[in-house]
Amino acid sequence: MLGFSVYLNHPFTEASHNYLQQMKQAGFTEVFTSMHIPEDDISQYTTRIQALSTACRQLHLQLMIDIEANSLSTIGLTLDHPEDILAFGITGLRIDYGIDNQTIAKISQHLKIALNASTLSQEDFEALQSANANFSNMEAWHNYYPRNETGLDRKWFLHKNTWLKQNGLTTQAFVPGDGQLRGPLEQGLPTLEAHRYQHPLACALDLLNCQTDKVFIGDHSLASNTLMQFTNFFKNQLLILHVHKTTAWPKYLTTQPFHNRQDVARDVVRLAEGRSLCQTVIQPNQTSERQIGSLTLDNQRYGRYMGELQITKYGLPADPRVNVLGTLITNEHALLPFIQAGQAIQLKEI
Repeated sequence: MLGFSVYLNHPFTEASHNYLQQMKQAGFTEVFTSMHIPEDDISQYTTRIQALSTACRQLHLQLMIDIEANSLSTIGLTLDHPEDILAFGITGLRIDYGIDNQTIAKISQHLKIALNASTLSQEDFEALQSANANFSNMEAWHNYYPRNETGLDRKWFLHKNTWLKQNGLTTQAFVPGDGQLRGPLEQGLPTLEAHRYQHPLACALDLLNCQTDKVFIGDHSLASNTLMQFTNFFKNQLLILHVHKTTAWPKYLTTQPFHNRQDVARDVVRLAEGRSLCQTVIQPNQTSERQIGSLTLDNQRYGRYMGELQITKYGLPADPRVNVLGTLITNEHALLPFIQAGQAIQLKEI
């Protein structure tokens, strides 16, 4: 389900190997790289891909390489000998342009092929069928878009993915990173324009709601806190949220996980354990306007609701019965729409 990108513009070092190991431990299973980035020094490709493919093999990570018609010749390989490509440690090829459907069908008998999801047409699909392509070895991968304002439209993307899924293809797309961004533009590498500059986990969850099977990090890396959120969400089904504290709050807020109630509210995330944990009388305090992402605690004025914990999904007015304890960090507001019934949540103070 999860993949990440490693680019060839720097030597593959021990630190690079350690990064692959870290991502593997975090639950990522595939690596993407590209052999036709204009800024790269192609004379370094052979050494760097050999090192990358060796590390991927050692760590049991799949390696997908983005190519065009003449890319493989720079490392002494050819599409006429797919067995040599596999022996090199490359487990799949993403076909960009300049390679005909007959050739694609032929090499699909030997290794995984990622077709260009955005440009694949019904005519291409029928041509591949006629050429006896091995569709069990085929997936549909979308591009990422380095230039601002050029990413895909979400509605069009969902429509395209629906068609691809109806034809039995696994779908893939990219989300931007929030650690080291890839140059020269450093504006993120999302598939959808709406995801540019957004929280990567929120983007990933949005892609999964758009008939996307595989989510890859387009940029060089994720921030450490974001990687922790990915790990906890996909391995432990636990959503980590970071809160700026604005007033005193009960110690139990950060010592245990909470859960969104099964009956999902429209305006707020209701943390089911709140009232049962409340052992003291909650005095009114900081009963200010509730901005989006506010963490709130109902005080004694709310009667039997005293102790109720909520996170606001939208801006709400001040209520003398509701104390505002703090607010989610701004970029995590985008995670709020994806908190489903029963979702486990861990609060961390910033």
